[in-house]
Amino acid sequence: MALVSPTRTTDTTSQEPLLSYDLTTSPDPLKASPEKPDEPEERGELIIVGSRRSGTPADVKWIKVKVPAGTMSPDLATNLSSVTPEIRGLDGWTVRLDESTKEFVFSPAGDYETIGPDTGFTIQLSEIPISRKVGTAPICVTERSRTCSSAFQDRSTVFSVGKFPADFYMNEFVATETRIDNGGEITLTWKRSTNATYELLYGDTNLNVTNETTRTITNIKSDTTFYLRGTTGDPTNPVTRTLYAQVTVRKPDLEIGNLTVHGTVNGPLTVNGPIQANDTLTVNSLLPGYNSLIVNGSTQLRGHTTLHNTLLVRPEGTLISSQGYIHTLEVGNSLKVDDIQPKYKEEIKLSAVTVDGTLATRGDLTAYGALHADRNLTVKGTFGAHGQTVLANLAGNTHKLWESSKQDPQLYYESSPVASSGIALAVMDVRDTGRNGQLTLSIMGSTKRTTVWWEHRGSASTLLFVRQGERFAADGGDIQDSSLEQILKVYWISLGKL
Repeated sequence: MALVSPTRTTDTTSQEPLLSYDLTTSPDPLKASPEKPDEPEERGELIIVGSRRSGTPADVKWIKVKVPAGTMSPDLATNLSSVTPEIRGLDGWTVRLDESTKEFVFSPAGDYETIGPDTGFTIQLSEIPISRKVGTAPICVTERSRTCSSAFQDRSTVFSVGKFPADFYMNEFVATETRIDNGGEITLTWKRSTNATYELLYGDTNLNVTNETTRTITNIKSDTTFYLRGTTGDPTNPVTRTLYAQVTVRKPDLEIGNLTVHGTVNGPLTVNGPIQANDTLTVNSLLPGYNSLIVNGSTQLRGHTTLHNTLLVRPEGTLISSQGYIHTLEVGNSLKVDDIQPKYKEEIKLSAVTVDGTLATRGDLTAYGALHADRNLTVKGTFGAHGQTVLANLAGNTHKLWESSKQDPQLYYESSPVASSGIALAVMDVRDTGRNGQLTLSIMGSTKRTTVWWEHRGSASTLLFVRQGERFAADGGDIQDSSLEQILKVYWISLGKL
């Protein structure tokens, strides 16, 4: 069990205190004095620890601690005249009470004191007669300070300090285990009085546990801090106490903003922002679904990339890769490649892809959007294109094999054995016919094929890699009406003896 410190607020960044402050009370928590004025007041103490946590020293003219006094709920003390103030750790400093502002003013012997990172100090206000009203009091700590030769400024920190009913208690907030396996469970227990409402908070969860002293939490997947918050007093100025307990998870699930990995990531990884790998990126499993990298933003792989399972870049993402071996690659937007050599016979799915370098695959390549290859594109499996395809480096090797006419009984072409390996390209040009159909390229005597739908208006195309000696067929379907304007064109792109 640990206590959350009193709530603290500071000025805006430009006036944020140069010194850091922590406040505790004794007793903890403070108890409001009895409401009957003839009964003696409860006594309490404020302990404020200050330090300069930056490496640059700070010049400080004075430090003031404002303690509200009176008979109302936001007042901490009934009066300040009986309070004993003290400062330790800063030699020669003195203290006085400014009755008009209800502030204790701590000042150095000279015009200012330079406080560096090696200096710490403690301000202690003892024998405070605690107000008789339950509630929360603001304790304001103000310093007049500067760094280097800048102008002095007033900078403030405000702590919210509670005064609780005499019979209030909340303690012994603990978890049965502090370290568990991923997906495990713990049981939280605590002790509390019945004159307050209680909440259990963790992550995005807020549970009302006013009538409970134990709660079991299951399926914990990441390191978690549990907070027990007790609230009592007047709703217009309630007083709150918060305890916390922490649980650590072995091999936790993580959700983070920025991630820098200097070692190895084992297991599935989903990235909702950009990912950049300047060295080596390896996804290590051969079992689909067990290890994968899913990226919802742009991806830059500047080093050697080995993907033994899956790299999936969502449609809004961009992949830039220099070199690597790929098992399964699916890219939804733009792929810019210097040299990718897929090592395993798996399918590569691309959409709106530009290949500036070499893309070679021993498996299948399917382009669902526009594919632009300005240099070398080598496919030793099935090559299917469902969108516009531009192979600029192969333009000189492309020639038309066949074009259908209205006299052809069906949109069908069958080749002779090809003299060299290459790419068969079938294009269907369709006028407004009122019909839809399929366009298929296939290797005769084999199950290898690519198929796309053509619609009653527009065009469709598909490609297929054909090895030397194989025969292929292009099939656009039967023509049932000779007046329909549907033209099938078949092209051949020679790739040499592969």
